[in-house]
Amino acid sequence: MPTIKDVAEVSGYSVCTVSKALSGKGNIREDTRRKILAVVEEIGYHPNRLAVSLKTGRTNSLALIVPDVTNIYFPRLEKYVEQYAGQKGYMVFLCDAGNSFEREKNFIEELSRGRVDGVIVTPSTPEHDHIMRLKELGIPYVYLNRYFQDDPDRCIRIDNERGAFECVSYLLDKGYRRIGAVLQSFRNTSYRERYEGMKRAFAQHGMQLDEDLIVFDADDLENSHHAIGALLKKKNRPEAVFATNDMLALSVYQAAYDEGLRLPEDLAVVGYDDSILAGKIVPRLTSYYQPARECAKAAIDRIMAAIEGAPAPENEILCGRLVVRDSAPGKTERRAG
Repeated sequence: MPTIKDVAEVSGYSVCTVSKALSGKGNIREDTRRKILAVVEEIGYHPNRLAVSLKTGRTNSLALIVPDVTNIYFPRLEKYVEQYAGQKGYMVFLCDAGNSFEREKNFIEELSRGRVDGVIVTPSTPEHDHIMRLKELGIPYVYLNRYFQDDPDRCIRIDNERGAFECVSYLLDKGYRRIGAVLQSFRNTSYRERYEGMKRAFAQHGMQLDEDLIVFDADDLENSHHAIGALLKKKNRPEAVFATNDMLALSVYQAAYDEGLRLPEDLAVVGYDDSILAGKIVPRLTSYYQPARECAKAAIDRIMAAIEGAPAPENEILCGRLVVRDSAPGKTERRAG
């Protein structure tokens, strides 16, 4: 197994210079650092993490806690978190809370014993006192896609209200009026924000949201499938549905198929997340891009600043964009086709 001395010998620099280049510390020219890192990759050198930990007091590892890894948005988020953490020499442990507050608390308790240098978490519920205890232990942490007024500086925010507003406004502008929706529990504050965005879109168009066309608390995919099916059986069923994540949009597709409805001729659908499946299913799903890459980078930048004792980056609110495909062409275009 290659050692740091091998890196020094191949690169032509001293062990001290190589060590500084790998740690990111010291006054080293950027071209020197790049040459050393190229040699590291070429010969397959990996630092002894135990030795590094004993020397620096760090584990060079982070934890990412997500509510539910079966939601296809979170594997994409984890991919970007790992990518940006890897660029800083950190590995990432993925923790799936399974939409369980108790499981999330247990993860935090384990991680608080100094097993990682920082924690990135998307809480399952508005409860976050257990996470704030990390502050007392000196463990940096950030919340992804959540906002807590008593801990605002650690919140990486995404404008969910604006995203939902744009989705529903798009449907209204396309001529749809009976617009339904599928939302997960408001224990997840993102869905409450998306609900508020829906209401604002209707109000701005001089209309009122019909809550009889909304499936609430769609946390369980099997149960939500039945609830969506019941919605589509209604005599005055919706002519379009806003699914507040792409997994729920897939449930709408399945329920529509079971009811013999054609998409988008009989039912238009708009999703949220712009997951990898959005462009693969038929009809291709119009969906709102959730800025996973930007969110991951902001989280790593903030965590690394805290670990290094550097000033925190500016905490901006991130926004996505609507990606228009085939699942909601508009009533005029639908008739023309």
